[in-house]
Formats: sequence, structure tokens, C-alpha cells
Amino acid sequence: MKKRFIYLALGLVLAQGFTACETVDFGDINENPNGPNDPYPAGLLSGAIQSFATMTGRQGVLNPTLYVQYQSQVTYTDEMLYAETPASWATYYNRVLPNLNAVIDIARDEAQHTPELLAQGDPSLQLGEALIFRAIVLKRLTDSWGDAPFTEAFKGLDNLTPAYDTQEQIYTQLIADLQEGRDLLAEGGSVAPIGDILYDGDLDNWQKLANSVLMQAALQLSEVDATSSIDAVGVFNEALNHPAGAIENIEEEAWFRYESLTAYQNPFNRNRRADYFLADEFVDALQGDAKSAEGSLNPTSNTTFDARIKVYGTSATAEGVPYGYNDESGTGKNKMSTIIWAAEAPLPVMTAAYTYLNRAEAAARGWTSEVAADMLTKGIQKSFETWDEKAGAKVDFRPEEVSTYVAARLVNAATVGMLQVIGEEKWKALYPQGFDAWAEWRRTGYPALNPAEDALNDGAIARRYNYPVEESTLNNANLQAGISGLAPAADKNSSRVWWDVE
Repeated sequence: MKKRFIYLALGLVLAQGFTACETVDFGDINENPNGPNDPYPAGLLSGAIQSFATMTGRQGVLNPTLYVQYQSQVTYTDEMLYAETPASWATYYNRVLPNLNAVIDIARDEAQHTPELLAQGDPSLQLGEALIFRAIVLKRLTDSWGDAPFTEAFKGLDNLTPAYDTQEQIYTQLIADLQEGRDLLAEGGSVAPIGDILYDGDLDNWQKLANSVLMQAALQLSEVDATSSIDAVGVFNEALNHPAGAIENIEEEAWFRYESLTAYQNPFNRNRRADYFLADEFVDALQGDAKSAEGSLNPTSNTTFDARIKVYGTSATAEGVPYGYNDESGTGKNKMSTIIWAAEAPLPVMTAAYTYLNRAEAAARGWTSEVAADMLTKGIQKSFETWDEKAGAKVDFRPEEVSTYVAARLVNAATVGMLQVIGEEKWKALYPQGFDAWAEWRRTGYPALNPAEDALNDGAIARRYNYPVEESTLNNANLQAGISGLAPAADKNSSRVWWDVE
């Protein structure tokens, strides 16, 4: 993006040197007869959601599923082995965030509230949804890289070298966005945004989403809460007790929906499926293999069959591919189910299961007066319920499978500790949401994953993405300031971001 601006600026300078003295009127030669004449927030909002939902490729969707050992590679193994490769954030800065910022700016500018714009939705409602979704995007961005440009970004030629905001500043911003957006939607309006392709204009569910994400973001700061300017416990409780509520039922969940058209397909489906298999560590944890069993790679405390494998994998009994080796074979092994990988298969943004598990953790930490065991039970039950609904006739969970599993996990919690079991259950319930699972694992350390045996870095599971290569050539001074926020202060994928305390 910055390189393009530099070329544009150079072109403008050169053009001025060859301009004749007289003024020439070129009429409407530079107007696009097929483009909109007025701002179109509906298209900007839906475009941002669609671009974010369809980010694909290794860096866009697959790498985190490797880092948390949901999947193993058998052909091209560099990502599974943590190769130190710069990761592009171009889609965030070129397509997703600019669209959302434009919606926000237009909604705040009353001078632009034309009848045509008002027909696309009340500006306050457009603003509310854009703020909430921008917060979701910002969380993924900063969780993946660490410090990143935001306050000085998106100014085009006015600032080609934006400073990096610290991760603490970005979290402060996204929490404020979530709260403001939620409260704007609570005030209501007569015309819901027509660009809402997430909830189709259901403002109540958008507010519940905001509160669920607020609880998620607050818990992400659990290890820095004592030293941060952000009152994580206060943020969590404010969201938990907000009149709008949080996501508790399946019909309130946020899911990305896809179509068979290439531009709108499930991002997993657009990758070569033959190169990816379920990691044996994940399969063993679902099948309930005891750690003492010969060859078991189960990284959790669970030894009870978890029927979600019937949705997650192509087989309830087949083995996975052991994680972290550059010479494994996938012949006859388990793969990600087509219930999840298919072109039109929906993918979760925020579920009732994850929200209840976050409430379980907050209770276990003493942040709330809720009962951790009750929240853990509901979290597991809702995970089964969600996938039972999404899988339809393809999978049938028997009631005894669910009740037996829940009972066993409560026993485990009494043995190894509630926080460990909650962390392990988040790992299972978040599948296939690699980015969220990766953030949870880095913060909690659960489940007990081992680094790849044939690692290409310094032998540690990747804890962040390396900054884009363009930053070192086009914005190096600010890049170095961003790197200084890492621990250790080096642009390595084993360095830790601010909230990732050792």
C-alpha cells in the first residue's frame, strides 16, 4: 500500500514539472460512469465483512490451525515447522479497515446524511455495526503481529510512514469501539443497515456479539491486568451485566455465510485439501486416548470419547498425522470434515459455547460470582448443540454421549484444576477458529502442546506473525519502535506480544 502511494506521489511531482501554463478543462473524462456518485456505506460495510470472512491461504486462515495443532502438513511443511517468514497484512490495511473507517467517518459527518444515504440505514446504526466489526478486526490484527499502525494509518499521502500504536493502545481502542457501537445500537432506529451480511439487521444480536467480544478481549488481558491501564475485570463485568446480554443461544451466534461463487467461498475450501490432515494430537484428545497408552499424543487431561470428532473429522476412529515432522504420510488418516471445509460451509465468528467458557474462566479466576462448573457445563453442552444444528442430518449426537463427556470433564476439573480443563475445552470448542484458539493457547498455555520436532526456528511454537517485509524498507523507524514492544525485542515468530506474559 505505501509503495503504491510513493509511486503516486512521485508521479504527481513529475507531472507538475511538465504542466503547461494554461488551464485545461478535461470535463468528465476521469469520472467512472459505472461507479457510485455518492458514498455507499452499505457496500463498504458488506465489503469489509466479506473481505475479512474470506481471507484465505496459509497466513489468512491455515497457519493458526497448524500452530495450535488442529492440523498437520504432509507435503509443504514450512508453516507447521515455524519458518521465519514475513506475513502480509495488506488485506487488513487495503480492504477491510479502510472500508469500516469510511462507514464510521460518513456516519459521524451529518453533512453527508443525504436521503440516499439514510435509505441505507440510520447513520447511528451504520456507525454501531462498523465500530463493533472494526474491533473484531483490530483484535485479530494486533493478536497476530503485536504493535501495529492505527492512529496515524489510512491517511494516504498525508502520512506514508505511520507510527505504530502499542498493543495496549489498540486494545483500549477496540474496547471503546465495542462499547460505543453496542450502545448506539441499543438506542435503536427506524432503518437497519442494509449492508449487514452478518446478522441481516438484527440489532439485538449485534449487541450480544459486542458483549461476548468484550468478555473475550478482557480475558485476553488476564496476565497483564494488574499492570495495564485497562481494567479488564471491570470491562468483563460491565459486558456480563449489560442489559443487552451476551450470546447464550444458538440463534444468537455470529457465523460467516458462504456461497459457491469463488469470491464468497469458505476460505478453507480454496486451499489444497490434500496437503492437510488432522493432527494426531487433536484426534487423540477427541478420541479420549489415555496419555499412558502406547503412542498416545493426547495433550489434554481428557480420557473420554468426545463425539464432536464426528463433525470435526472425516472419521471417528481413524488416526491423525503426528504433528511437527517433515516426513509424515497422510495415507488413510483423518482430515478436516467437509462439514467445515466445503465451499458453502459456514464458519463461526462467536458462539454461545465460547462465551460460556469465557464466563467459566472468569468465574474460576474470581472475576465474577458465577459458578465455574455451571458455566463449563453449559459451554460444553452448547458446543455440541451448535454443531448438531450446523451438521444437520450428517451427524447425530446421542444424549448419553454428551452427558457422559460433560460428567467426565467435571471430574477432570476437580483433579487437575478448573482453569486447565476450561483451557482444554476452549481449544476443542473453538475448532476450526485458528486465530482465536491460537490467542487462547498463548495466554493460558492449555492444552500442553509440544513444539514441532523438526522446527525451523529456534524450537518454539510460533507466538506471532513476523512483520511484513515492506515495513523494513518503507517504514523502518516506526517498525523498530513496534519491534521494541516484543519480548524479546526481535522480529521473530517466537517473540511475545504485550499480553503474552511468560
